[in-house]
Amino acid sequence: MGDKVSPIWARYGAELRRLRLASGRTQTDLGRSVLLSKAMISGMERGTRAPRRDHSESLDTALSTGGFLTRLWEELTNQRDVPAWFRDALLLERRATELREYQPVLIPGLLQSSDYARTLIRARRVRASADQVDQVTKARTERFPALLPNRPLLWFIVDQAVLTRVIGSEKIMSDQLGHVAELVEGEMVRFQVIPPTRRHPGLCPPFRLIALNDSQTVAYAEHALGGETIDAAERVNEASTLFGTLLGEALPPDASLDLIRTIQKEMTR
Repeated sequence: MGDKVSPIWARYGAELRRLRLASGRTQTDLGRSVLLSKAMISGMERGTRAPRRDHSESLDTALSTGGFLTRLWEELTNQRDVPAWFRDALLLERRATELREYQPVLIPGLLQSSDYARTLIRARRVRASADQVDQVTKARTERFPALLPNRPLLWFIVDQAVLTRVIGSEKIMSDQLGHVAELVEGEMVRFQVIPPTRRHPGLCPPFRLIALNDSQTVAYAEHALGGETIDAAERVNEASTLFGTLLGEALPPDASLDLIRTIQKEMTR
């Protein structure tokens, strides 16, 4: 039986192999220059051996990468406690040119404040250590800033109950609503609310539509234990139609923003 491939270190390995081949060096030659065996270099490239920081620094020097592998090592080390399904969602987001999301229960993850996210993660991962909770919280709250360089269109629809459901405390919830309102006012996101008085066509779990930079659109459906990426055209079209129907029942953006501010004020009384 072969060594088990780590999904995290497989990414590192692919980059190491790319850089090594670009430099015209063999595994034996590279290993000799950084005092590692050919077997170790091979294992790192296949994702079956975890590199150390000092390995990355030596490889950066040998391959003249400008510190690329060390930075990648730091990024991947910080993601070790992040569930695999969540890492998959992150990779899709970073390729997005447009992201549309419906959330019936919680503030969308991209828009969650640190305290709001930490409260949810701690409640769901009851066996996780404080450090593990911090790592997942950090990964979640860094998602939005990571998208800003590409400036994708971000469009969210939520049920009104998402705004009134107190997570953690009224202070945490008020701050969270304020954070969403600031993003809307800054024209960084489009955010619309479906009031309980409207005919509701959704009544389904959260889902997202992600337009990628290769002109493909995929759907991402969430469930209690993670999520599923859907790329079959017929199912993606169904999700797109459902999003459009939900949009037809949502309040206009200005009215949605007014509602957010009204609920926030009520929580701070």
